[in-house]
Amino acid sequence: MTEQAPTTAPDLVRRLGFECVYRLPQFDFAGALSAQHTPVDADAAMRGMTPEQRDRVHNVAARRLAFQLLYQLEASGCGNDASSVVAAELARVTDLGPLAAEKVSALVTGAWIGRSQADAAFTALAPQWPSHRQAGVDRAILRLAHHEVTKGVTPARIAINEAVELARAFSTEKSPAFINALLDKVAAKAAGAGGA
Repeated sequence: MTEQAPTTAPDLVRRLGFECVYRLPQFDFAGALSAQHTPVDADAAMRGMTPEQRDRVHNVAARRLAFQLLYQLEASGCGNDASSVVAAELARVTDLGPLAAEKVSALVTGAWIGRSQADAAFTALAPQWPSHRQAGVDRAILRLAHHEVTKGVTPARIAINEAVELARAFSTEKSPAFINALLDKVAAKAAGAGGA
């Protein structure tokens, strides 16, 4: 039985953000996800959305792209200066305008620069799962969300929800709960530090 196209706006927004917008040519995550669904005419779907829904699609896609680039930076053994690598990769994304590229670049470089702090925080919270024992996908998602939450880039509730959705789409069955639990603790700590 073939799965039907998404019927609710949030499902369609997420699907377009994960599969159709801001795609890096070397990643076939979107192709793997698309193979599970019936094809969607992205242009028609976007035209039928409200401006807020279209913005949401682009925000989901930007975060997914940032996660993919973080994963790629670590897999390639990139050093501390990732900005030139990120700029070169973003130039390959055909539908990414300059403002969106700047937003994605800031997310990636901020998370990359802060990866040691993120890893230390997660190791303190879950010593049985230090960063070197985590799957690379989970590590990239956690580092990105840690940056968003601790630097105030995104409200914690939104950053955590988006990280969990990335884990559902791109990681293992147990990853969403693991990521949610760790990020809840990071958010609570960040809120406590901000209120002190």
